[in-house]
Amino acid sequence: MTTLRATLRLQIHKDFTLYDACEHIDYYKELGISHLYLSPLFEARPGSSHGYDTIDYSRISQERGGDAGLLQLSKAAHARGIGLILDIVPNHMAVGADNRWWQDVLTWGRSSRYAPFFDIDWSETRHRPGNTILLPFLDRPYGEALKDGLLILYYDAEKASFSIRHYEHSFPICPEHLSLDTKNNCGPEELHNSTQNILDFYNIPSKEQRERLHTLLEKQCYRLAWWRVADETINWRRFFNITDLIALNIDKDFVFDAVHAYALTLYEHGVIDGFRVDHVDGLALPGHYCQHLRQEMQQRNAFRPSLSPEEPILFIEKILADGEKLPSAWQVTGTTGYDFLEEVSLLLHDDSGEDCLTALWAETAPDWSGYGAESQSARIEVAETLLSGATDNFIATLYCLTRQDITLRDFTERDVRLLITTLLSLLHIYRTYSADNLNQTGYLSPISGNQTIFLEHAYEQLTKKMPIRLSPLLNWIREKLAGKYNDHEIVRSFEHLSAPLAAKAIEDTVFYRYGRLLSRNDVGTDPAHFSMSSAQFHQAMRARRKHYPDSMLATATHDHKRGEDARARLAVLSSCSSEWSEVVATWSTINAPLKGQYGPDKIDELILYQTLIGAWPLEQISPSVSFKERVSAWQIKAIREAKRHGSWADPDENYETDCLKFIEKVFQHEPFLIEFNLFFQKIAPAGALNGLTQTLLRFTVPGVPDTYQGTEWWDFSLVDPDNRKAVDYKARSKALLGKKPFWQAAKHWENGHIKQILIQKILEIRGLWPSLFAEGDYSSITVEANFAKSLVSFVRHTTTEKILILAPKHGFLLNPDSIDLNTLDFLQSGRKIIEKTEYTWKSILWENVCIRRSGEVTIPPSCRYFPVDILVPDFDET
Repeated sequence: MTTLRATLRLQIHKDFTLYDACEHIDYYKELGISHLYLSPLFEARPGSSHGYDTIDYSRISQERGGDAGLLQLSKAAHARGIGLILDIVPNHMAVGADNRWWQDVLTWGRSSRYAPFFDIDWSETRHRPGNTILLPFLDRPYGEALKDGLLILYYDAEKASFSIRHYEHSFPICPEHLSLDTKNNCGPEELHNSTQNILDFYNIPSKEQRERLHTLLEKQCYRLAWWRVADETINWRRFFNITDLIALNIDKDFVFDAVHAYALTLYEHGVIDGFRVDHVDGLALPGHYCQHLRQEMQQRNAFRPSLSPEEPILFIEKILADGEKLPSAWQVTGTTGYDFLEEVSLLLHDDSGEDCLTALWAETAPDWSGYGAESQSARIEVAETLLSGATDNFIATLYCLTRQDITLRDFTERDVRLLITTLLSLLHIYRTYSADNLNQTGYLSPISGNQTIFLEHAYEQLTKKMPIRLSPLLNWIREKLAGKYNDHEIVRSFEHLSAPLAAKAIEDTVFYRYGRLLSRNDVGTDPAHFSMSSAQFHQAMRARRKHYPDSMLATATHDHKRGEDARARLAVLSSCSSEWSEVVATWSTINAPLKGQYGPDKIDELILYQTLIGAWPLEQISPSVSFKERVSAWQIKAIREAKRHGSWADPDENYETDCLKFIEKVFQHEPFLIEFNLFFQKIAPAGALNGLTQTLLRFTVPGVPDTYQGTEWWDFSLVDPDNRKAVDYKARSKALLGKKPFWQAAKHWENGHIKQILIQKILEIRGLWPSLFAEGDYSSITVEANFAKSLVSFVRHTTTEKILILAPKHGFLLNPDSIDLNTLDFLQSGRKIIEKTEYTWKSILWENVCIRRSGEVTIPPSCRYFPVDILVPDFDET
């Protein structure tokens, strides 16, 4: 089995198939990757670019290359010592005519063998009768769709079945409910068996036809509805608020088996070597799921061909809040690395700029009440809108239970709503895992980590906010959610509600509203925190080495809001915050005449300027057409996600139009472009240093570095779909084969090849000394006082192998040269940069550069040095 050393994430789809990945396998090998980390491969909705909309877990998508393509990639990869990790999606499936499980449920309702597979509430409500699935897929109200002839009975000769068609949607008709009404002049008995006559009977435009079709539809196990009613009335759990993705009951063993059978077969046969589990917080029992999957993998390890049994590779997509711990009893390899993204981001931000940037934001958004308060408000807003159906149902269930207790009978449903929505708004993590501890599945009951501490803190805050009269009700809710009454479903429902609420309210709302500094607004980050000291960073790295030494380290993903190097560049603003405030004022004055009647407002204008700073291509002075298109697409998404000026459901066309016109005018406005480029050229070199530091740390601290496709060069991408664009691997392969030394690549740092060379060099070292990175200790190095704000350093070491890492943490303070990034004005030869050590260290990246045992750096006169460095002991000198 290939040792887990470094992963590379590939997005596999119809335009980059498994066969395409095979063509570049030599490049991945040359780069030094140990495992390819593949996006979901099972059959998904046709044309899917991401694969998270699975419709069949029993086969590999033909669009992505099918089984043959996977086998070819597996063979090619394993022949070169590269393993495969497969992203799997156990939380949800896509609904639609291509999903046979779903279609069977729509046909037969609760009697379908697949009905228990999906998380559906079959109870009766005021919106629908019992045993009925609400399908909010119509483009207009049901009555209008019926009247306008947009619900048409269709016969599929190949499947010998009838369905109702509405544009691209197809809803099956149960054969038991398809008949002609002979009492209404429908013809002789033989018409019952005539397909054409049945179609004519229901599809001839007339008032009678509408009544017949309505009568037919009322007999089905579903109720068609307008898409706008989904948030309030839907009776099945979705992935967040995406109505075409339905949640699975993966905690049921027969569902688990059906979903994982083929994936585990691929693992047992050695085709793949591990799994990445998508959105583990969406599962009812995440801890038991992880244990279950790991047990299944362990059982198959003995059968894997020519491979010695080892610990299964099992990563989970999990966002950890500040102070939150991953439960060790889950027995996973680690997370997919958002926690490291947060840690390195905090390290790169200069705390001296926080007050100035906060003041700029306060001036821009005077009504902003603080990140904490705005986050709480957004959670309540989402609970009452996008997730209103789930919120209402949960509150209604709790309220009904209070009616059964005479001590609670005088509390109203409004009281319950106030307590629950406020509690949800105060919970600073995605969810708790109490349901795991209450289940009776037979698996080892996992420790719930420390998530309950966050819930207790939320209760404490809630107690201070609520009237004393509500104390009995709050105490009852507290006991109920703790499982004191052994009510598993209540606990599950609460945990199923809190996770999507956090994602939609924070990642997809507040992150688009809060513009203090966008580099602190990304998946896995907490913008309430601005920076982190070197000591805190070192502490976090030592903790990872102790608890999850093989956890992934990520700084770019298919879900990030902006590219890793865009964030690194934006972090520079924390070191020049006063100047940033001044240039923003200048740009706003210059561009004021370009604004429209409706927008952009000051908040969106500030966010736009930061977006331009982060994403601006290094090689461009004037923006290209393609760059304008990328920014315009981002702008529409940002406006709708923020929900300040319209939303996806109800866009504000006037505001959006003015914002797009503003971008177009700004990109042609010479006075602005001149001022913008002056500032951009000043900070771009520092942004590059920050980006190289981010890369160096990702590949040398404890953990397994993950590289997102294409980010071997500079990554200035924006949010999806911009961050999922095609990668030119031929160009990257050609550049890598050039074998330029690191110092020479610095002369052309703008093309990004220097980042690729740095990655390859570190992975070469990791390949030579695998135990150093897999098992080696991590020791912080004290940097001299003059460099404490600008440099960070540490040592990885075993008894026989050692390396010292030196890197800028605030690139702007080093004043890097725009030609080759050298920092010789700041860091000159002979200066003491670290404390005394027992070794003289020689650089691997730079010729004849060393750090003496005294801590002084020696730089040859001809060397244009900057302190992104990997050093090893020079035993001859020592």
